[in-house]
Parts: sequence; C-alpha cells; structure tokens
Amino acid sequence: RHKASSVTTIMSNGNISNLVEEARKLFQQSFGSPSSEHEDASKPLFHCTCAPGRVNLIGEHTDYTEGLVLPMCISYSTVCYGSGEVVSSGEEAGACRIVSTNEGGTVFSFDSSNIEKVKEPKWANYILGVVAQYAADLKQGELLSFDLAITGDVPLGSGLSSSASLEVSVARFLECILGDDTAFSSVWKWNEVDRKKAIERALRCRKAENIYADSPCGIMDQYVSSAGKKGCALMIDC
Repeated sequence: RHKASSVTTIMSNGNISNLVEEARKLFQQSFGSPSSEHEDASKPLFHCTCAPGRVNLIGEHTDYTEGLVLPMCISYSTVCYGSGEVVSSGEEAGACRIVSTNEGGTVFSFDSSNIEKVKEPKWANYILGVVAQYAADLKQGELLSFDLAITGDVPLGSGLSSSASLEVSVARFLECILGDDTAFSSVWKWNEVDRKKAIERALRCRKAENIYADSPCGIMDQYVSSAGKKGCALMIDC
C-alpha cells in the first residue's frame, strides 16, 4: 500500500515528482513498510509534504532587526515522506527515526519524550527543534512516533534557505500526523484560517532554529516558505 496524504507546495517545479519518488525509495530502503499494529484504517498510511527555499529581493539582514523584507519562493524544495502517529507514553513509545539523502542515508533515532539538541549529527537539530515545538500540542501522556525520509534540491549553504525549507516541510509533516483538531491546539482552541496557521508555523520553525541550531535568524526565511504564494513576492514587516 502506498496511500499518501499530500500537502501541496506553494511553488514547485518538474523535479518535485522526482524528489517524492526518491524520498519514497529512501523510506523503503531505510525502514521497510510501516507497522500496522496501531494503524487507523481511516487515516493515510503515508504523508508526503513539501516546502520551498527562497530568494530575497529587498532587505538583506533586516529581518532580525525588525525591518522590511521582500522575499519570494523558488522552485527548489525539501520533501518529507513518512509515516507516524500519536501514541500513548510508555517504554520506547516515542521512537522516531529520520534519514536524509543529503546526509548519506544514515538513520538517526531519538525519543520524542526527551528532545534535546545533539552535537552530531548537526542537521538533526533542525528537525528536533521543530518536533519540540509541536509536542506542546499533545495531551498529557501522548507522544509523537514516526519514521521520516527527507530529500531536497535546495543547494546547501547557498543562501537559499535550505534550513527553513527543511523545517517547514517537517512542520507540515507533523501537522498531518497531529490532524486539524490537535495541531496548534496549544495556541488556539478553534479552527483558524490558513494564513494564521502559516504564520504560527513560521514562528515555531524560527524558534526551532534559534534554540536547537543556535542560529539567531529572523522570521523571513520560515515565513515565506510557510506562507508564500506562487508567482508572488511577500513583503514582511519584521
């Protein structure tokens, strides 16, 4: 079975389908098929999410000094493909495994009941930070458990926000697992419009990078990756 719940990227190119297929193959190679022990037949077995990188047209280095910026999304993205669920706390209940093509296909495992940043591999901290932000939405006694494969074509270290693209794609993946009734429930208690969800998602991803990746970035990268629209620039008053 290869059913998937897809979150549409706000800007995509012809390579998205290739990235999805690459992520699917990496998942199968790394984790095999997900267990059906706790499977809810009404929910998708897999989730596939995507988020773009960005360029900035005006306002370099002003987003973290509360200035104006004018970024836009680009046609390079990060894709997450995986399976997961909310589980009751218990021994090894919060087991999470992540793997990335950019990191040689080595699997990194952690327990969502105790999310702390790690010295190595450093890339995992971007994901750990995002998971920590969404853990606040869970009820007492609940944990996240998932297997996740990650691919992407945003050039690393190129100033095109590969880290924000990763964070936002992971955030969307976690929202799929949590569902509309649980995601953001620690912030508000009713179904909010997509715009507000996009802003809250960006704030969480920025906080994840500030705390877990020790990067004092502003909100621009995560904001446009989360809330941008195809063919449009996004003016942000930071």
